[in-house]
Amino acid sequence: MDRIPDLFWKNAPLFHGLNSEDRTRLAREYRWTLSSYLPGQYLATMGDPIEKLLLIARGTIAAEVIAPRGVLIMERLTQGAMLAGPVLFTADPRFPVQLRVLEETGILSLPRSEALLMLASYPGVLENFLREGGEKILFLAEKIRLVQFSSMRQKIAGHFLELARRQGGDDIRLNYTMETLADLFGVTRPALSRCLGQMVDEGSVTRLGKGHFRVSPSELEAILEAD
Repeated sequence: MDRIPDLFWKNAPLFHGLNSEDRTRLAREYRWTLSSYLPGQYLATMGDPIEKLLLIARGTIAAEVIAPRGVLIMERLTQGAMLAGPVLFTADPRFPVQLRVLEETGILSLPRSEALLMLASYPGVLENFLREGGEKILFLAEKIRLVQFSSMRQKIAGHFLELARRQGGDDIRLNYTMETLADLFGVTRPALSRCLGQMVDEGSVTRLGKGHFRVSPSELEAILEAD
């Protein structure tokens, strides 16, 4: 197997919190395999069986579903992300989405039996695995909730109001990067930036810093009622 940069083992969410000795041991003790894919290739289609734990070592992949109006990108996945990790341990592990390669990508894989042994041997990795799976469920649940809103302004308003409710105040911090937020709303990053900029100009949202905003609940609620 080609050598995976040490930075990958350090930055991948699955291995957060491990010391350098444990990361080195993980890289050497288990039968990791690295496979390469070119842009436009499909790593998997919906319904394909999942037999290994899969991590993105480099590159970007789009998780897509086929909808009546065409292909819908659910999420863009980058270095360190797991691909349907928790699904591997279900009774009938199959991909719930199709995975399309957006740029040259390397996929690190580990057989299911060894992945199970790794999770049992490293409690920190198990906790990270469960956390990432839980966060994925929350992301998809919020994406489904936002389907009720027809415009991007409504989706932003609805999401920001929910963040204000969860965080207990009008000053909110985003849980996602702008790229992930664009995937949450089903739009492009430039379109999201333009719409959010317009809402800042209108005063319904105030930008306090990177990923940090102050919202006006009354104005956001008015957007939900008017659009």
